[in-house]
Amino acid sequence: MAAHVWTGRADSTVLDLLDRRLAADADGQYLDVCGTAVSAAAVADTAGRLAGSLAGLGVRPGDRVATLLENSIEAALAWWGIVHAGAVAVPVNTAYKGEYLRHQLADSGSRVLIVGADLADRAAAVVPGLSELAHVVVVGAPGGSLPDVGAPAHAWDDLLAADPAPPVAVRPGDLATFVYTGGTTGPSKGCMLSHN
Repeated sequence: MAAHVWTGRADSTVLDLLDRRLAADADGQYLDVCGTAVSAAAVADTAGRLAGSLAGLGVRPGDRVATLLENSIEAALAWWGIVHAGAVAVPVNTAYKGEYLRHQLADSGSRVLIVGADLADRAAAVVPGLSELAHVVVVGAPGGSLPDVGAPAHAWDDLLAADPAPPVAVRPGDLATFVYTGGTTGPSKGCMLSHN
């Protein structure tokens, strides 16, 4: 398996890293998350499907998409799909609920929340008060039944059934992710990370 070495070029993006791996070894193992291995080709395909579905939900480049997911392959693939769409990924600590969760969703201006079915009750408690949050995607809904989460709900598997969309062009300085601080001196603050 060929190893990719980051060159430190100031004009690279995370999408460029995936493109380089696709060119070098598309079918070799690219990620192993909690024991689930996937190739670069599978990451790109899933990212394209998620990006197309997010666009169908009204997500545009620069919009925020939050995830409330335990460490899992779905969490990693959600991140890739979000950045593939040119949106900004907002991973939320799964220990958060109530005001902590509401604060991060409101502060980030997230338009979509991707949440694990086991955490959907936390979303349901705060989503109705979030005017910018328009859609909730539920991962692992038992029997495919979607819980009432206070906004239009969609099944993760339905998003994966969409046709892949090409990646949105991003620049190295464009935002890719907001990671929130622990909030030890007050409410958590979003740390902005670029595609570079």
